[in-house]
Parts: sequence; C-alpha cells; structure tokens
Amino acid sequence: MPIEMIDIRLDDDEDMLVLAGDLWCSESTAEHQRQLILNDKGDFKENPDMCVGAARYLDDEGAKELARAISVELVRDGMEVVSIVQEGGLLKTHAFYRQTPNRR
Repeated sequence: MPIEMIDIRLDDDEDMLVLAGDLWCSESTAEHQRQLILNDKGDFKENPDMCVGAARYLDDEGAKELARAISVELVRDGMEVVSIVQEGGLLKTHAFYRQTPNRR
C-alpha cells in the first residue's frame, strides 16, 4: 500500500521553499526520486553510498544499466518500483513508498 511522504518542499533550484518566512511542506516522493537519481554518490555525507549520479551514465553506460541503478537506489530508499521507462529522451519512474513494519 503506498504511503504519503511529507517533507520540506524544494524550489526549482533545489533550495528549501520559503514563502512569507515559513518553510513549506508537501508530498515529496517525486523530489526524493529526483534527488536520488541526479545526485552523485558521496553527495550526502550521512549516507555516502546512496544516489545514482545519472550524469555519469550519459557517456559510459547504457539505458538498461541506468534503469537498474535507479531501481536499486529507489528500493534501498523504501520505494516499490513499478516501472522505469525512457520516452522521447525523458526518463519516467513509477515508484512509491510502501508501508513497512518499521514506518509509521
């Protein structure tokens, strides 16, 4: 069963969204996916082995390897991956956080 992941909302520059002096929170599954896909390993010091670093796959690896790396990272983050497809030069993920005994 999918669950909502609420987190601090980010703006288009990946900075915390602050409006009228307040931080904004919203459903953030898509933001988490984007960060896991685009950031490189080592970007998050508290967990340096997470993330994909998709830019590294543009020259060296194929689409299948990229899709596999994305799937592995999304699952490690607690998501269930339904599909990862490439359409017209865009990568589309269909994944959601699943309810686990450890999450409330």
